[in-house]
Amino acid sequence: MKSLLLFLATFAIGAAIALTTRTALHDPHAEPATAVAPAADPHAGHAAPVTANTVNTTCPICGMEVNPDLKPATYQGKLVGFGCAACPPRFAKEPDRYGPSALRNEVAKN
Repeated sequence: MKSLLLFLATFAIGAAIALTTRTALHDPHAEPATAVAPAADPHAGHAAPVTANTVNTTCPICGMEVNPDLKPATYQGKLVGFGCAACPPRFAKEPDRYGPSALRNEVAKN
């Protein structure tokens, strides 16, 4: 019984010291020591979605809104817009897969 009381007393004193030290060193207005950076979004920073030149407002490959800063491709005489820089090369490889969806302003099915 004596060792249990000694343990509890030691534990309580240690906890009180830790709490007092932490309270004394705490600065509520300080920046967090380890700020977590948000995950990099490959599609971040895209401009307004609609361009007057393209037949679509939705990218047929990634499903994002068309980025007017990207050069559109031509499919059956019409301009097709893309959501991100990774989409034009994919469209160029398989225009007949993505072109009809672009003309319908929808995302191509896999």
